[in-house]
Amino acid sequence: NYSFCSLQVSPSYLHSNSTSHTWAFSAIAELIDNAYDPDVNASELWIDKRDINNIRCLTFLDNGNGMNPDKLHKMLSFGYCEKVSVGNHVPIGHYGNGFKSGSMRLGKDAIVFTRQAHTMSVGLLSQTYLTNIKAETHRSNNIDTTNNLKAITSHSIFRDEKDLLYELEAMEKLGTGTKIIVYSMTRTQDGNYELDFSSDLQDIRNPDTHIMDYSTIHRAIGQKSPKFMTSLREYCSILYLKPRMKIIIRGKKVKTRLISKSLSQTETDVYKPTWSQKPIPIKFGFSRSKNPEDYGIMFYHRNRLIRAYEKVGYQNQPNDLGVGVVGVVQADFLTPTHNKQDFSRDEKYNAFKTTVGVKLNDYWNEKRGEGTPSTAAKVIPEDDWTWAQCDNCLKWRRLPLGFRSEDLPDKWFCHMNPVAQFNRCDIDEEPEDEDEALQAPTYKKTYKKRENERKLQIKLQEKQKSQAREMALIAKENFLRRKEMDLNKRNSVVSSSSPSKSSTAHNNQELHKKAKEQERLIKKLQRQQKEQDRRNKEVLNTLKNKELPGLEKQIANIIQGTSSSAVSSTSSNNKKKGEIHVKTEDGDYITIVNNEVEEAQSPDTSNIVDLTLDSDNEDIPPSPKRRKKSGDKSPSSPVDVKPDVTKINKKIQEAKSSTHKEQSTQTVKTEHDRDLEKSLNRSRRRLSDLQHNVYKLLKMIVPDEDIGTVDNIDEIVREMIKHNETS
Repeated sequence: NYSFCSLQVSPSYLHSNSTSHTWAFSAIAELIDNAYDPDVNASELWIDKRDINNIRCLTFLDNGNGMNPDKLHKMLSFGYCEKVSVGNHVPIGHYGNGFKSGSMRLGKDAIVFTRQAHTMSVGLLSQTYLTNIKAETHRSNNIDTTNNLKAITSHSIFRDEKDLLYELEAMEKLGTGTKIIVYSMTRTQDGNYELDFSSDLQDIRNPDTHIMDYSTIHRAIGQKSPKFMTSLREYCSILYLKPRMKIIIRGKKVKTRLISKSLSQTETDVYKPTWSQKPIPIKFGFSRSKNPEDYGIMFYHRNRLIRAYEKVGYQNQPNDLGVGVVGVVQADFLTPTHNKQDFSRDEKYNAFKTTVGVKLNDYWNEKRGEGTPSTAAKVIPEDDWTWAQCDNCLKWRRLPLGFRSEDLPDKWFCHMNPVAQFNRCDIDEEPEDEDEALQAPTYKKTYKKRENERKLQIKLQEKQKSQAREMALIAKENFLRRKEMDLNKRNSVVSSSSPSKSSTAHNNQELHKKAKEQERLIKKLQRQQKEQDRRNKEVLNTLKNKELPGLEKQIANIIQGTSSSAVSSTSSNNKKKGEIHVKTEDGDYITIVNNEVEEAQSPDTSNIVDLTLDSDNEDIPPSPKRRKKSGDKSPSSPVDVKPDVTKINKKIQEAKSSTHKEQSTQTVKTEHDRDLEKSLNRSRRRLSDLQHNVYKLLKMIVPDEDIGTVDNIDEIVREMIKHNETS
C-alpha cells in the first residue's frame, strides 16, 4: 500500500515557526530527537549530504519503526503529539513541533519517506509548493492519494512516481525506517550555503555560529565559539547523556561519550530543593578534552542536552579558578524552551544555577584549592574509568584499568571485554550508581571547615587587634586627659600667682618711678663727687701755697683715714656751707671755712658719722656710731675736748710768715713737690679703700636697695648726712 500526503498551511507561518532555531545544529537535533524517541526507537541514524537532480540536499535516515500514513499526516500537521514513555525511555519531544520547525530552519522544502512492514508513505512539507498554490492555513483530514501524488511530483525534486518508489525500495534492506530529505537549503547573505560540507568530508560544519545570549536580545557573547558549536560530529558526541543510538555522519560513526563517566577525579554532590522529594545528584570532575573551552556545567533534560558548558561560580571570574571542571546534571525539573536551546528563566532555574555555582566552587577548593596556579588546570588528567559501547547491542561496558578510550577500535563489541562477567550482549549492563539514593556528597568538604577555621582565626586576630587599638586609644585618651589636667593646673597656678592687670600696671609705674629717682640720685652723686674733688684740690693748694706742712700732713691723714686721725662731719642746722672740722693729734679741733682756718670750736657731735676704719680689719668698715644722747659722757668723746685755739693760731701765723719769707727769697724745692705729690697719691688710695669699705657696709645694711657703684659712694654718704640733718 502506498500513500501520499501533503500539508496545506500558510508558507509564512512555516517560516516564522522555524525562526525559533537561531542555530542550525539545534534544528538538526530536532530531527535526531524524532529518531531517538521511544515511538521510533532507532538504533542507527545516518546523516549525509546528497545532490539530487543537481540540487544540494541534507538527508536523515534511521532504522526505526517507521510511520503509517495517519501518523505521517499528524507529523506534518500542527497540534499533534502522541509520544509516550517506553520503560525507562522517556520521549524528548512533547510539543509536536520539532520536525516542522527543524526542517524548515534547514531549508524551504522537506520530503519524508517512511516504511513499515506493510506500508510505505511519502509526505511533503514545502514552502515552495504552498507559495505556488497560494495556500492558506487550514486543516484537512482527507488523504487524497492521487492529488497528493500529483502535487509531490509537480512541486518537488522528484518528477515522477518511479523516483519516489526508488527511494522507498532503497530502504528495504533496513526493513523499517524513515528518510527525510531537506532541499532548497538555507543560504547566508553572500549566497553560500549556511552549512559547510567541503571543509571536512566526514563532518558538517557551521563556522559562522557564535554562542548567543537567548535571555535578552540574542546577542553574541563571544568571538570564538567552542568546537561543539561549529562541528556537528562534536555536537552529536555529547548530545545525549546516555547515548542509545549510533549516529553516522557522512559515512563515519560518531564516537559518543558517556560524559558523566568520562571525567577525572569524579565526585557527586547533591541538590536538595524544598519543592523536590528526592535529592538531585550533580557530578563534578575534570575534563579530558583538549579543547580549552570544554568546561562548565552540562544541563540535560530527559537525556537531551539543553545547555552545554555553562560557566558558573569561579568560572565567571576573569581568572583561572574553576577552569577544567565539568559538571553534569539531569535537570528534568526545569522547563526547556520550544527550541530546546535553553531553559525558562524562572525562579527554579535561577536558584538551581546559583547553587550549582556554589557546589562547583566547593569541588574546586577541595581538588585544587583556591589560588592554585593555572598550569594545574591545563594538565589533561586520566579518566577514572574507561567505558566502551558495544556496536551491536549498544550497551556500555566498564573496562579494567589500563585501557584508554583512544586505543579502542571504531567498532567495539561485548566479546572484546576482558571482564568475563560482562562479555556477552545478552548480559545486562553494570548496575548504575544509586545516585537517586544519595543524601550527601561522596566526598568530604574539608575545605569549608578549614576555611571556616581560617576565617574564625582571622576574626579572632581582628578582634584582638581591635581590642589592642581600643586599649591604645584609651591609654592615649587618659594620657591626654592627664596632660590637659596638668596644663589646667599649671595655668591656674600661673594665673593665681601672676598679679592682676591693675597691680601689674601699678608695679610698672612704681618701678619706672624708682628708676627715674635712682637716675636722678646717681646724677646728683656724680655732681657732688666732682664738687668734692674740686674742694679737696683747693684745700691742698691752699695748704701748699701757705707752707703748712704739719697741717697739710694732718689733712692728708684725714683724707687717707689713718688710725691716728678721724674726719668728722657735723651736720647741724647752723652749719655753714664748705665748713670742715679737723681733729689734730693733740685732740684739738680747727675749723676750715672756704679754705680759711678759723678759731677752734667744739663741734656738735650729735650727728657725727664716724668713718674711721678699725685698725684690726680694714676691709670691713664699722657701722656708723649712734647719735649721743644728751647727758652721755665718755672720756673719748670729742664734745669734752677743748682745743687751745691761741696756740694753733700762733702756729699758723708762724707758718705763714715763714712761708712768705721763703717765697720771696727762693723757689719751691723740687724734692718737696715730689713728696707732696706722693702724699697726695697715697691719700687718694686711702680714700678709694675707704669708699669700698663704706660701699660694703651699705650693701650689708640695705641689701635690697640700689645704691649705685663705688664711684658714687661719696654722694651717697652726703645724701645720708643730709637726710640726718633734715630728720
